[in-house]
Amino acid sequence: MKPETPDHSKFPENNDSVSTPKHESTERGWHAQADAPRTASGRVEQWLSPMVRRVRERVAPHVPESVRSASRQRSVQVGAGLAAVGVVGLIIGGVAGGDDEHDVAEAAVAAPMAASQGEHKKADPPQTRAETKTEAKGEQPKQEAPVGPPVEGIDVSNHNGNVDWKKVAADGKKFTFVLASDGTNFKSPKYSEQYHGAKDAGLIAGAYHFARPDESDGATQANRFLDIIDYKNDGKTLPPVLDLEVDPSGGSCYGKSVNEMNQWTKSFNDTVKQRTGKDPIIYANPSFWKQCMGGTDAFKDHELWLAAYEVDSPTVPKGFQDWDFWQYTDKGKVPGISGSTDINQFREGFERLKQLAS
Repeated sequence: MKPETPDHSKFPENNDSVSTPKHESTERGWHAQADAPRTASGRVEQWLSPMVRRVRERVAPHVPESVRSASRQRSVQVGAGLAAVGVVGLIIGGVAGGDDEHDVAEAAVAAPMAASQGEHKKADPPQTRAETKTEAKGEQPKQEAPVGPPVEGIDVSNHNGNVDWKKVAADGKKFTFVLASDGTNFKSPKYSEQYHGAKDAGLIAGAYHFARPDESDGATQANRFLDIIDYKNDGKTLPPVLDLEVDPSGGSCYGKSVNEMNQWTKSFNDTVKQRTGKDPIIYANPSFWKQCMGGTDAFKDHELWLAAYEVDSPTVPKGFQDWDFWQYTDKGKVPGISGSTDINQFREGFERLKQLAS
């Protein structure tokens, strides 16, 4: 599985030009104007003093101990300031409108209570992709496994020949993808040996199909692929993979429009989902996804296996949130395999990888 050309230069991508604008933080105080005569101010202060004392006594029991004792965050200070302004407004309104002391005091107590309830409300955390998918199906979100450091794996085809999978496993590789079929007619003669050999050595394994949309429709190729791979939901098998690359014969999109490529891909994926219950993993590189798929986000909920060589961090194609697997070289050296092979990373760690295989 080799991209037609590297999608990026040999130098790390530079994101330094993208920066977040800096905003200077300013504090704005509330300035009261002392326009009223001093004598009137004294009378208001004298009238307010006992009422403020009663309001404090009634509000205090409802304020959490942590709020009374801990230093307040800026957002809480602003909320408290607004609540205080509301209280003063109610009291001043009571003076002007002639409300009796009891009504004003009751309103003054209610205002900070409402503010207190509001300031403790927490925003809902962002949904993960798994939660979004299960919610769309009306299911309960699956408990996510913890994220860990990236783990490495390989992918192989009939060109790699015999593989000593015990040596591969001893080298720390945790997973592999194995070519099963290509287009309408080709079946890898090494598939069963490589696939089951990897599983027997303790690796998590998945099968992939090289798509040739000019040979037959997506459902036909998906059904033939699934008839070959012996897919089992056994906790050791990754979802089937659709390998989408430009036509090896001419570097084009198999003579199809962007819309036709999207429809072909949907047909393949729907067939896999119907037969296995799994959304296929999509293998692609950025140039193919832009050229032949038009940067569609129709498959954004699928795991993305991204091909991008000789970069420190790959560019994620438009239409996907992030990569899940990254094929970062086709010149890897791994014990147990003669010659070069592709090496990949799974970015969320071994526990998440096992969850994906369950």
